[in-house]
Amino acid sequence: MTHHQIVKEQLLHILIGTILFVVFGAIGVSLDLVSSYVATLNVSTFTKNSLEYVAHGMLGLDLILFVVYLAVSSWQLLREMTK
Repeated sequence: MTHHQIVKEQLLHILIGTILFVVFGAIGVSLDLVSSYVATLNVSTFTKNSLEYVAHGMLGLDLILFVVYLAVSSWQLLREMTK
């Protein structure tokens, strides 16, 4: 495998990973929207708050893991580019 192919493969890996993190983030945002809708249905406060906490936790964890993923992937790409 040539140097150019390795770099291209790493960039594709970063792109696909980023798309997956965006999808998971969108699911977290959607869950937050669902919790707002559920509040209009006069469900218990516990149910509404539970949905909100899960949505916020999911989005927060997604953002933290995305930053870690980008840092590690970028480091690996830089190592490959400087070989």
